[in-house]
Amino acid sequence: MASTLFAGGVLAGICGYATFAGALSGAGATLLGAGITEFNVRRSKQEEKLRKQLEARRYFSSELKRVVERTLFIHERACANFGCASMDDGTMPGDLQKDFLPTHPTLYPNVQAFNDLPPEDASSLIEFYDSLNRLERGVNDWWAREGQLPVNIFNAILHDAKKSVELALACLERFEIDEKFPPQYASQGTLASRLQRTLDMDARNRAAHLKRFEERQAKQAEERAKKPGGPGKR
Repeated sequence: MASTLFAGGVLAGICGYATFAGALSGAGATLLGAGITEFNVRRSKQEEKLRKQLEARRYFSSELKRVVERTLFIHERACANFGCASMDDGTMPGDLQKDFLPTHPTLYPNVQAFNDLPPEDASSLIEFYDSLNRLERGVNDWWAREGQLPVNIFNAILHDAKKSVELALACLERFEIDEKFPPQYASQGTLASRLQRTLDMDARNRAAHLKRFEERQAKQAEERAKKPGGPGKR
């Protein structure tokens, strides 16, 4: 629009309409100036929005790291206890119920910075922290079931802890936790790599448990077949 007014001003000047030409050129300049001002305002607002998002991510990072590390510990202990319970040899690590209760955030979601997070980052936090509530309820529920087999208790806890670990991985990536908090020793690995290792251990534990279960079933079937009147006996 501004260029049209400028072109009209030039044309009016050529035709000898100096006053009209000046008016058109002035209007064009005013419109151009307004456009530049609006552009600068939008850019400034966008830069301010990005700055607040960056600060919000940084604000929640330390707390997120602390909560994720506790979740990692719980999953590792659940793996160890499930593996021992699955072997059913009477040997257990001796962890207590409190060892499986997660740490909860204190900043989220009650501070203004939460509203400054991008929607995807906020959703990632919500899903992870909500999973901790489910994990804690599961621990309290299963631990209170008198007479329940340890393998069932730790299988349930392990299932909920695994879900929290998977959601934690997504948060680490969005909040760039490994970049903000590199490991003290290279051999320790990043927090994300430690989460992945415990998930791999989980998969191996479950595969071993399934193998033991199938072997026991086969052995029991064989023993039943050997008994008088068992399957195949007349």
